[in-house]
Amino acid sequence: PASPAPPSAVRTGITGLRVLGMLQSRCLVAEGDAGLVLIDQRAAHERILFERLLAAARSRQGVSQPLLLPVTVELPPAEAELLQRHAGQFSRIGFEIESFGGGTVLITAIPANIPQENLASLLRDILDDLREGVAGALARPDEIALAQAAARHAVRLRTVLSPDEIERLLADLARCELPYTCPQGRPVMVNIPYSEIERRFGRRGS
Repeated sequence: PASPAPPSAVRTGITGLRVLGMLQSRCLVAEGDAGLVLIDQRAAHERILFERLLAAARSRQGVSQPLLLPVTVELPPAEAELLQRHAGQFSRIGFEIESFGGGTVLITAIPANIPQENLASLLRDILDDLREGVAGALARPDEIALAQAAARHAVRLRTVLSPDEIERLLADLARCELPYTCPQGRPVMVNIPYSEIERRFGRRGS
């Protein structure tokens, strides 16, 4: 079961961060009340997308965005069988996938928050995760494993965010139930206290 949402004070701590810049198009550098905060942009996006997909699956009302041009994907027999076996879970998080017989499938709609680029690769990567047991998926091929795999592979590129996009990212992260780790358990944020920074500069408090 999902853990309880963080208290409002914790959420305010995230949205109240003062963003100073970006490091290598990967990490946001921010200042908080207690020190410097590094935010892994990709991990934050994965956490947000994962919780949205999981919420859709648990509500049994996956929100889909129809594709203007459906995407045809050729799958090996084992992956086609895996997709067919878990078709219900794919549907519940917002995928609409039709079988054309053999290993050919047609993606006609995807979850509302997933980018439309490289969908054939995305589907293959998700199935690889389910088959190989990445993040425990083999032992637990349910909506959680599927949402983990989808979030992991849908968030790919390093991009420079605008100030409005950064503000929206932090607001979305603050609404997450577990905002401090990505779906695989890696940290989303690293905090460096002011005391540690002062120690590194040889200061002992002043």
